[in-house]
Amino acid sequence: MTSVIKALPIVLSIVLAFTLWYLTFIVRPFNFWFMMTFNTVILSAISFLCGGMAFRWKEWNLKNILLGIALAAILYGIFWLGHHILIWLNNITGIMPERAKNLQSIYANREIISPSLIALLLFFPIGFGEEIFWRGYIQRSMEDRWGKPIAFIITTILYTGVHIPTANPVLILASFVCGIYWGGVYSISKSLVPVIVSHMVWDPFIFVIFPIGL
Repeated sequence: MTSVIKALPIVLSIVLAFTLWYLTFIVRPFNFWFMMTFNTVILSAISFLCGGMAFRWKEWNLKNILLGIALAAILYGIFWLGHHILIWLNNITGIMPERAKNLQSIYANREIISPSLIALLLFFPIGFGEEIFWRGYIQRSMEDRWGKPIAFIITTILYTGVHIPTANPVLILASFVCGIYWGGVYSISKSLVPVIVSHMVWDPFIFVIFPIGL
């Protein structure tokens, strides 16, 4: 009974995350970026209240920050390479005939507000908050219960799953790759900080500063 009570906040927070992402991507009752900001602030607050601090302040050192920047650059390179592989595969097999349309629908959100404000929100609180919740709370909590491999697999599935209602294969594939990447780095590292920095840097670069495929 005690284990069920302890797991309840995690389960409810996951349900909330799926609900918020559905509202943001599908229903869209308000501005997309302000909703994403709201989502990540709320989920971060829940993570800190229910799971405690996911990092120690001394972990915000030059080594971890530089490592996070390097991880962001590597992930950007992975996406650049993946983009060209998808083009090649599509030309040969037609495996993703609406790839360009799917990509355009992702970047269409850039037109809602100022690009500089989007970049700032992606850096903080969106990039920061997503890692605090998904890796710093969900994956960390599951590691305590079931170990790193199971926690990594389940968190990756959940992180990908919140994007499935969009029915956008490019976005779903991107979230799957990111889930594996950031979840894997967190699983084998001793600190969440490089993962947070990686997400905070990668988001504005891939979406605003140097978008791929536009």
